Amino acid sequence: MLEKDFYKLCEDALSTLAQELEKKDGNSKLDFDYSDGILKIVILVDKKTYVINRNSGNQKIWYSSPLTGADYFAFDEKTKSWLDAKGEELSQKFFSEIQPYL
Repeated sequence: MLEKDFYKLCEDALSTLAQELEKKDGNSKLDFDYSDGILKIVILVDKKTYVINRNSGNQKIWYSSPLTGADYFAFDEKTKSWLDAKGEELSQKFFSEIQPYL
């Protein structure tokens, strides 16, 4: 994949995650910021922190979770989504983990 295409796909995925968070965090239980390919989310009640960012070297999205540890997501051309090695989609994994805090 061309680097410019990878950057665009990452930007789309991460900015969409940030927008979804903004919609779902109606009670302001999270502190999050998206900038320059890095989405950082802090759960305010216990300070657990997620970091989701692009990893240009291997053209994957790196996912660091205080609940499940580190993971990588690659863009799947067939499904047009970011999948980990087990086939789990990025936003589904993230929102299933964060749901108890929303």
